[in-house]
Amino acid sequence: MAASATGNYIQDKGYNAAEALTKFRAVKFSAAETVTPVTAATDVVVGIVQHDVGTAEIAKGKGASVRREGISVMEASEAIAVGQLVSCTTAGKAQVAAATERVIGVCEQAASADTEYISVKLDLPGSILAA
Repeated sequence: MAASATGNYIQDKGYNAAEALTKFRAVKFSAAETVTPVTAATDVVVGIVQHDVGTAEIAKGKGASVRREGISVMEASEAIAVGQLVSCTTAGKAQVAAATERVIGVCEQAASADTEYISVKLDLPGSILAA
């Protein structure tokens, strides 16, 4: 993780995990009080998972801590500059928002490539960026 990528929470909330979750990626609701990975850039994002949750851990009752408000670290899918609007990929990673995608926040700490980490000021659930 880049030394400059940081988080600052206003609200983190615990949810049940419907399936394995990867930390610092976006999630959506799959049922009441249950989250699952985002699968489209237009999904309504609940928040960003703050730690990994594996299938075996779910079977033992481990839930997910999800950042709902504030600044969250996110895994980037590409180079993202400070100030760019952020949406998410089909894998829940951060990407530069494009027309018709749901903007979930603004980049506050940059990444220069895929798998690096950025800080995102969340604005959830976000709105669709006009064409």
